[in-house]
Amino acid sequence: MKKLIPVLVFASFAWSLYLVMGVVLGADYALTRAAGGQFEAFPTYLRFLYLINTAVVLWQISVYLRLLQNKVIQPQWTLKVFVIIGALGTMANAASRSADERWNAIPLLVTTLVFWSHRRKIK
Repeated sequence: MKKLIPVLVFASFAWSLYLVMGVVLGADYALTRAAGGQFEAFPTYLRFLYLINTAVVLWQISVYLRLLQNKVIQPQWTLKVFVIIGALGTMANAASRSADERWNAIPLLVTTLVFWSHRRKIK
């Protein structure tokens, strides 16, 4: 089971990157899976917001790699921020009008729970 969790987490990160980069690049596959599935083409402001989201996902990956190596995470509030963002994102995706977007809640929940469990271990 211990080896399965990192695989699930990296699969979740891969899906998240695939999705957010799809929005940034305006890919067709992302149209029904992001922003409530309400756009026929993503507006520039939304692409910019998803570019910031891409940076956050990359930051999460780097922090998770440090956690796997038992390295100290600085600043200390990082995991708390990831849990809050993840919980809000999970709820938003789960409540989406788009059935395709609701599926995004699952990988987001996986990464949120992992950061939450590591946060509990550090306390």
